[in-house]
Amino acid sequence: MYKQNNHGRFGQEVRMEKKNSSVIVPDLKLFSKEQLLAAALGLAHDEQLPVAVWRMPHQSEINLLISFSEATQLDRYELQELKNGFAFAPFNFNRQKGYFINGDVLLSFDFGEIVLKSPNQDFGENAEVTEFKRKLVDRIESGKTNRFVNQQNTLKSTDSCDYKQLVEKSIEAINDGFFEKVVPARSIDISLPQHFDLLKLFGDLCAAYQNAFISFVSIPEVGSWLGATPEILIEREANIFRTHALAATQRYNPENDLSETLWTQKEIEEQAMVSRYIISCFKRIRLREFSEKGPQTVKAGNLLHLKTSFEVDLMATNFPELPTVMLELLHPTSAVAGMPKDQAISFLKLEEKLDRSFYSGFLGPVNIEDRTSLFVNLRCMELAGNKARLFAGAGVTAHSNPDKEFAETEMKFNTLLNILNQDN
Repeated sequence: MYKQNNHGRFGQEVRMEKKNSSVIVPDLKLFSKEQLLAAALGLAHDEQLPVAVWRMPHQSEINLLISFSEATQLDRYELQELKNGFAFAPFNFNRQKGYFINGDVLLSFDFGEIVLKSPNQDFGENAEVTEFKRKLVDRIESGKTNRFVNQQNTLKSTDSCDYKQLVEKSIEAINDGFFEKVVPARSIDISLPQHFDLLKLFGDLCAAYQNAFISFVSIPEVGSWLGATPEILIEREANIFRTHALAATQRYNPENDLSETLWTQKEIEEQAMVSRYIISCFKRIRLREFSEKGPQTVKAGNLLHLKTSFEVDLMATNFPELPTVMLELLHPTSAVAGMPKDQAISFLKLEEKLDRSFYSGFLGPVNIEDRTSLFVNLRCMELAGNKARLFAGAGVTAHSNPDKEFAETEMKFNTLLNILNQDN
């Protein structure tokens, strides 16, 4: 019999669930969420398995998905054909492959309830899942839990440039008529605290940013990323498709009502460009039946943004492949690249001198419980050893000021830094 260790909530012997006459399966519900998450992450690390942990905006449920095989590399996400899993794609998805973590095991935690599913198994739990549960219990019983999953030991070297000078070059290019808007990015490297606790940081982000998508993704030979993004790229829930135009940034002041927020002409136009691009994509595929709501001020952690929402009924339009089509048209959005997109990306490739990697790419659960939600990977950091690399960008238009754009990236860094440093 298994016995609970001192870290558990129970002093009695752990009961066993009898699956059938020949298979005895541990009852995971007798362990705490923290124990199971730590054990699952440690197991994924030790056995080099891809793993994703996430919490959807405005929800309390935490989900952990593990694949027993390598993450699949994809040139295209055929969303209507993919199995249950988790997508993780880079900014340069047109030149680099994306990844898909197959959902062999899905652990969900909500209000003390623990549910383990095998979403891609038609006939219930298989031997691999049963063995996975046994290994989780063994790790907890032995006290062997990794507090930090890290699939790379060092950060890749990256070029850097003076960000304010880059903004000045961007403004000059806009004034010369090359594009209307561009979104240059920068990164900073930091040392993680000596007793860095990944799961605590994940939980703190969930508590601080209720309206953000909180995620941790770790893929062997690719890397480990943690983020709290406010921006959904596309979403399909049953037969409803949604996308959003999110842009413009200012610091949130809790003393002011959101409805009284004042936006500059530069910020209003920046957000309008993103909305116009989404509408142009609808026109490009001759889709006229959509609803539009906004723009409205929304809170994302310590920041405010302008947001316009679009919705399409897939049944009414007879367009089930719309999510796949719109994903290809929208990524990367003008909110992370610029307008017109091709010209802005060409400029960034030449002048930005930054390997964005998975920053401003997209990620999220696919076809889980009849829902797909892909988010733009913003407010994120790459974890490697005792180091982390944070990324942030700012939208530059003809009315931009280099000092203000630099300050905006600092505010965005603080989305993670404020939580990371609050206990130090």
